[in-house]
Amino acid sequence: MTAVAVLFVFGFVGNTTVFAATNPALGTAGTYGVLSSTFTSNGASTAITGDLGYTTVSGVYTVTGSSNHPAPSQADTDAGLARADIDSQACTSLGTNVVLSGTYTPGCYSSSGTMNIVLGTTVTLNGAGTYIFKAGGAITTGANSIVKLENGASSCDVFWKPNGDTTLGANSAFIGTVLPVAQDIYVGDTVNWIGRALTFGHVVTTDGNDIINSTCTTGATVSTGGNVAQGIINVVKTVVNDNGGIKKILDFPLFINGTTVFSGMLNSFPASSDLYTITERSNPNYTRTFSGDCDSNGKLHLDPNDNKVCVITNDDIGAPVAVVPVPPLIDVIKIPSPLALPAGPGPVTYTYTLRNTGTVPVTDITMIGDTCSPIKLISGDTNKDSKLDVSETWKYTCSTTLTKTHTNTVTTTGWANGISAVDVTSATVVVGVSTVPPLIHVTKVSSPRALSVGGGDVEYTYTVTNPGTAPLSNVTILDDKCDSLPGRVVGHPGDLNKNNILESNESWGFVCKSRITKTTTNTATASGSANGMTAKDYAIATVVVAAPKLPNTGLANDFGQQVRTIANSLGKGSRGSNVTVLQEFLISQNKGPAAKALADVGSTTYFGEMTRAALAEFQTSVGISPALGNFGSITRGYLKNN
Repeated sequence: MTAVAVLFVFGFVGNTTVFAATNPALGTAGTYGVLSSTFTSNGASTAITGDLGYTTVSGVYTVTGSSNHPAPSQADTDAGLARADIDSQACTSLGTNVVLSGTYTPGCYSSSGTMNIVLGTTVTLNGAGTYIFKAGGAITTGANSIVKLENGASSCDVFWKPNGDTTLGANSAFIGTVLPVAQDIYVGDTVNWIGRALTFGHVVTTDGNDIINSTCTTGATVSTGGNVAQGIINVVKTVVNDNGGIKKILDFPLFINGTTVFSGMLNSFPASSDLYTITERSNPNYTRTFSGDCDSNGKLHLDPNDNKVCVITNDDIGAPVAVVPVPPLIDVIKIPSPLALPAGPGPVTYTYTLRNTGTVPVTDITMIGDTCSPIKLISGDTNKDSKLDVSETWKYTCSTTLTKTHTNTVTTTGWANGISAVDVTSATVVVGVSTVPPLIHVTKVSSPRALSVGGGDVEYTYTVTNPGTAPLSNVTILDDKCDSLPGRVVGHPGDLNKNNILESNESWGFVCKSRITKTTTNTATASGSANGMTAKDYAIATVVVAAPKLPNTGLANDFGQQVRTIANSLGKGSRGSNVTVLQEFLISQNKGPAAKALADVGSTTYFGEMTRAALAEFQTSVGISPALGNFGSITRGYLKNN
C-alpha cells in the first residue's frame, strides 16, 4: 500500500491535494515493448525497442530484443500483479470523462470515465517521482498531442491503466506504460511512444513508422533549486521528401546529449562551457544537415539565459524525379496581450498570425507551444479545406495565466509536396514591473525555391519589422548559409528618422545571394534590444535542388565501395555489421519495390526475408543467376568487377 502525501499541482489540477504513488513492479513483463495476443503493424515498419510477445503477428516490424511466440504466461501474471498494485493505490479524482492538459507533478490521478488528451495539446509531467493515470473508460490522445517530461520525470515512472481501449492519435508523442484491464491498444501513424504496450491476450495495432521504446528517458531540468544558470535549446526538425521518400518528423527521434527531446519543444539545460551535442536516430536513406545556432556537426555552447534553436534537415536519397517539387514556406507573428503585468500575476492572451509566404498550399498545420495550450484556430480558412492557401491568413489564440516573467515559444510546421516548412517565434511577457519587453519579426523569401540538377544562384529577401511598442536598438540580421548580410544594422534606408532604431512603423529590407549545389535549409536570425532586454526571431527556408541521375549500377558510390569489402557469404539468419553494409547498398541501388520496402524499415544488423528479397531483386536487375537472394561468391565477384 502507498502512503498518502500532500502535493500541490500547478496547472490543470490547481491547488488540489494529490495522493503520492509508487511504481508497480512489472516483473518479467518489464522487458517487453509490446505484449499482446495479436500484434499487427499496418503501413510501414514499427520499430520496437525491447521484447515482443504475441500469438499471431502480421506486418513489417523490427525488434531489438526477443520475439516470444507465444508470450510466456508469467509475463501475463506479472502484468496482472502490476494492475492490482495500481488499483490498490489511492488516487486524486479529476472527475468523469476527463480532458488532460497543462502540468502535473508526481502522484496518482483518476477519472471515473474516459481520460483524453485533445488535438494538439501538450501535457507536461514535471518532477521526479511516480505518475499513475487510472481511467474507468478508454484513454485517447488526439493527433499532434504531446506528453513530455521535465525536471527529472522518467518514462519508467509513468503508468496508464484504462478500463477501455487505448488509442494514440497520429503524429503524437506519448510517454509511459499502458496496462489495460482487458482491452486493445491502437497506435496511430507516426507516433513516438517511449514506454510499453502491455495487454496480454488482446490486440496491439500500430500504423506505420511508429516507435515504441521501452528504455528509460528522463526529462531535462527546467529549473534548479540552486544557483545553476540555465539556457534553452529548441531542436527543430525539417524533412525533405523530394525523391520519393515518405518519412515524417517523428521518424527521426531526437536527442540532446543522449536525452530524448521532441521537435519544436523547449528544453532547459545548465549553462556550461562544455558543448551540447544534438543527435538523432538516423536513416541511411536520408542525408542530415544542421543549421540555426548549432554548427555543422550539431554542437553548440549554451550560456546563461540563452534561447537557441538547432534545425536538423533530413533529405531523402533516391532516383531523380521528373518534376522538382516546390517546397512550402510559412511565416508566424505572435503578439501577447498584455506585454507587461505590472501588478503581478494575471491572464495573458497570445495571438498568432500565420501566413503562407510561398507559392503552394500548405497542409497538416501544427503549432506546438511550450507553455500555452491548446492553441485554437479562430479564423482564416475561408474555404474550409484545411489548407493554408497562398491568399489566406490564419489567426490563432491561446490564453494562460503567468505568475512570473516568461518567454513563450511556438513552433509551427506545415507540409506540401512531401516537404515540411517550419517557423519559430517567441514573445516575452514581464510580470511585476511596468517595463515593456521588445518584439521583433523577420520574414524570409527565397527565389527561386527549386533548382535543376547542379543548383544555381538563389536570392533571399528578408524583411525585419517591429510588431511591439518598444523601439529597437542594436538590430542585427544574420543567415547561417548566406554571409553577405550586414550583421549589426547601421544607416538602413528604411530607417525613416535616421536614428538606427527600428520603430513600429518601419520595415527594413535586406537581400542576400548565394549559390547552392544541393537541397539547402538555412536559418535567418534577427535580434533587437529595448529596455534592457533582447528579442530574437528566426526565419527558416528550404530550396530544393534536383538529384543527379544515378549511374546504371551505382557501384561507385560510398555504399558500393563498402559492400566490396565484405569477404564472407551472407544469407537469411546472418547478423552483424556486414549485413548493415549490404542493406544500405541495396537501399542505395533502389532497384524496385523490394528495395523500397527495405528502405521503409531501414538498415539493421539482421538478414531476414526483406533483405533476401531486395538482394534477389538486385541480382535479377544486373543479370546474376540464379537470383536467389544469397550473398555468395558469384555476387561478390560481380561487385568486385563492376
